[in-house]
Amino acid sequence: MAPLAILVTAPPSHSVLIVGAGLAGLATAYQLHQQGYQVTLLEYADWPDGFQANASDPASITLGCHQETTQVLKTFDQGQRSISDQPIPLEFRLPTGKTVPYQSARLPGAFQWMMSFFSFQGLSWQDRWRLFSHVEQIWEQAETLPADLENRTADEWLTATGQSAEARERTWAPLAQWLTGNALARLSAATFVQILSTVFLSDASDARLTHRSGTIAQRFLTPMKEILRNHVRFIPLAQPPHIRFRHDGIQDIRLHDGTTLQAGWYISALSYQYLLRLLPERFLTRYAYFAHLTELQSLSEIMVQLTVTQTISPPPRLLLLAGKPFNYLTSTPVGPHEIVVRLTGTETSLMGLGEDQMIEAAQAEMGRVFPEISRSDITSRQISRESYAALLLAPGAARLRPLQQSPLPNLLVAGAWTDTGWPANVESALVSARRCADIIAGYRP
Repeated sequence: MAPLAILVTAPPSHSVLIVGAGLAGLATAYQLHQQGYQVTLLEYADWPDGFQANASDPASITLGCHQETTQVLKTFDQGQRSISDQPIPLEFRLPTGKTVPYQSARLPGAFQWMMSFFSFQGLSWQDRWRLFSHVEQIWEQAETLPADLENRTADEWLTATGQSAEARERTWAPLAQWLTGNALARLSAATFVQILSTVFLSDASDARLTHRSGTIAQRFLTPMKEILRNHVRFIPLAQPPHIRFRHDGIQDIRLHDGTTLQAGWYISALSYQYLLRLLPERFLTRYAYFAHLTELQSLSEIMVQLTVTQTISPPPRLLLLAGKPFNYLTSTPVGPHEIVVRLTGTETSLMGLGEDQMIEAAQAEMGRVFPEISRSDITSRQISRESYAALLLAPGAARLRPLQQSPLPNLLVAGAWTDTGWPANVESALVSARRCADIIAGYRP
């Protein structure tokens, strides 16, 4: 029997077809469902989200300024008594072995960051004073930020403000790596200044951390699917679809079995690598919007995970580490007598180390942070590599990240890697979903 062609016959302005059912796709579908749109979602196993948003990734440690993430979690956590999220400090481990927390002062306006900054022992008094003076002069308009920040690295900008090599290595470098996934020497100064301002120069609550229990699937994907299952059409795919374009947008999407799908709006909720595979070659030469996708670059991470048996499990922690081989450490209770310690580094910081040496380095670092844990308490050791852990945010990269509206009127783009004002992370993916839904809801035919 010939395959049956299916046509979505809902009014064009109220039907939406989303390609990709990861975090960005599901969040967009949820937003549109709430506004009464008829949504179809295409699922394909080889379309991972990346950027710390894959199903098995740990739920992110959120900052207070991650408003979209916080709102989504509040929506789906209602009535779940098992949720054990906890506030945690932002801690820095110095080369001396001393651990220093950054504590947000509960004061109004600019007083909070002034007091928080001056009480932070992770920088010398001279480094604190130099940066404070620089920020104060900008606020008083005695100075302005350099116009070429997007063409300079964060390391160059910090040097120009008088930050010492020691401050940059032991405090700013691990902070940049954790916030953006980028090394200080490669990160755009404009991006770094923007994220620092967002996190530390506004309300005190913006810099406060919350450790989220569970995985991305448990906290985001599964709750969204449960709500959407009876309201949104899910179509699992055995092969990638074929998108047919006309001169002014998408005509339809043809599946491998011959089924044809049409909608008023189409949303790509894929990584930029997979979106490129679905686009015709002529679009890369005709539209800079799509050509820029070929210049985007992803950064990889290596994580060593140690599972430890403990009589009394310590509270969760995030510890930014100065120097090599690891950039930061997280510890998470996973049961009454078990914790998981994850140490994360980059290909560069772990260069030259074999797997046994990585595990040995991780065990040694864990022993320094948790001297009460012996190696005999470790029940498992795992190494994992994430090829799309972060987006390269080097000078000039900001112009490559696309806005949600593509040059094709009926095609929108969602994903952590798009231009949301955030590094490629969970908050960015959810912001992109909200923006896509807002564009469609605000459209008037």
